[in-house]
Amino acid sequence: MRSRAAAVALACCVIWVSCARTDEDPEVTRARQANELSRDLMSPFCPGRTLADCSSPDAAVVRQEIRDALKTGEQPEEIRARIEARFGDHVIGVPRQLVGWLIPILALLAGAGALLWILRRAVQRPAPSPRTLSPELEARLSREIDDVEGPRG
Repeated sequence: MRSRAAAVALACCVIWVSCARTDEDPEVTRARQANELSRDLMSPFCPGRTLADCSSPDAAVVRQEIRDALKTGEQPEEIRARIEARFGDHVIGVPRQLVGWLIPILALLAGAGALLWILRRAVQRPAPSPRTLSPELEARLSREIDDVEGPRG
């Protein structure tokens, strides 16, 4: 039994080592880079979607253009710069200017502040007001207490 388990473990190790080659196939590297670029860049044809997620035929053309450019040896940074120049900054997907980051953050903080204010007002209980008795009621209570306890004196 032991030798059989050792043989299975050795076979698994051999398979793992052969699969974990350090020199990756250039075609696989290009496909991975093309996929990364397509997932990083927003689609100019499908608002709110990446090039990889957009089903537009125009997006498919841009994805093929990326693969072809990588095949010719163009670097991913150059391809990204060319696509950004052609379609504008909105394909980047993240704002480059500080204002682009500040507006959503400020809106989130304002919403959280408003929610906190509303919750505090909803939970807050009004302070009990001191109750004062009318003079007639006070006199009546005093008489009743005197009747029960007897005259004070």
